[in-house]
Amino acid sequence: MVSFTECFGGLFSKFRRSTPKQIEPDSAIGGLLQSYPANPVQHPELNPELSKIASNLETIIAFVNPKSGGQKGRIVFERLKNYLNRENIFDLTKGGPKLGIEKHKNKNDLRIIACGGDGTVGWVLSVLDEMKLDNQPSVAILPLGTGNDLARTLGWGGGYNNESMEIFIKKVIFGKIVKLDRWSIETNLVYSDQNDIEVKRSSDAKDKLPLNVINNYFSIGADAKIALDFHSAREKNPELFTSQAFNKIEYAKNYSKDLLNRSCKDMLQDITVFECDGISYLDKLKTLNSHSIVFLNIPSYASGKKPWKNEDGFEPQSYSDGKIEIVSFQTADFVIFILV
Repeated sequence: MVSFTECFGGLFSKFRRSTPKQIEPDSAIGGLLQSYPANPVQHPELNPELSKIASNLETIIAFVNPKSGGQKGRIVFERLKNYLNRENIFDLTKGGPKLGIEKHKNKNDLRIIACGGDGTVGWVLSVLDEMKLDNQPSVAILPLGTGNDLARTLGWGGGYNNESMEIFIKKVIFGKIVKLDRWSIETNLVYSDQNDIEVKRSSDAKDKLPLNVINNYFSIGADAKIALDFHSAREKNPELFTSQAFNKIEYAKNYSKDLLNRSCKDMLQDITVFECDGISYLDKLKTLNSHSIVFLNIPSYASGKKPWKNEDGFEPQSYSDGKIEIVSFQTADFVIFILV
């Protein structure tokens, strides 16, 4: 059972809101720039263009998830060595981001590059939450994941395709800093009696979520099951999930399978309260026969889809307005929306 604990005005937002963190968006860079193989910090004479901003490069640290994007994570790690000092680049599989942040936390205007998928970005942001730094760094994204919805929202694109690393670095330095709403969610296991028969606790039920912070979106039903099945399969056989294209094919297979099985057709039987701004929408959800309910913090969803429509008087969606939007799907509608 999900416990929603606080209400903000406007659209449904009964989550306890955490302090927004600074996220670095893309900015337009005019013209084309030539890439240089030499590190501008160590060899400024070989790269006069970047040597002018060498001091800015010293304030950038990068965290790379080498498992993201097939082999692209390892390629990015090596390419970053041409622009940043080696001690400013960290492999996330070797201890996570905390050690690197701790090492550089006292630098003025520290900027972090999270190289990976949305999960990698969330990991970095959550560590920043735990550390409670006086001067919060801004975070840029080099997208290497499958969906990259947060990267799409903030202008970093849907995936890294071997673009010029020099152009990317300049975007990190000169990009505009914006705020991102972030939400925390509380869950509780609920025991109940039905006809005086104790409902046994599911062996799959968890007392706590692995991560209780929402950066992108949160869902209940078919969408969540498909994502969980994909995650479990990737954890079991990581060697198979070596490319963004393969990952999307696996997602499509799971969508189609769930369409046939209708695994969440009885989902609403387990929801007893569903309120938005103090108004119950449970009966409407049952009328719509919803199989998936998505709570959206950002406009981009499922690799760039836009489920929120500015119709019927609804406001345009924003990632920094203190509101969270809700969309419900039937399984068939959901599969069509995702695959078309």
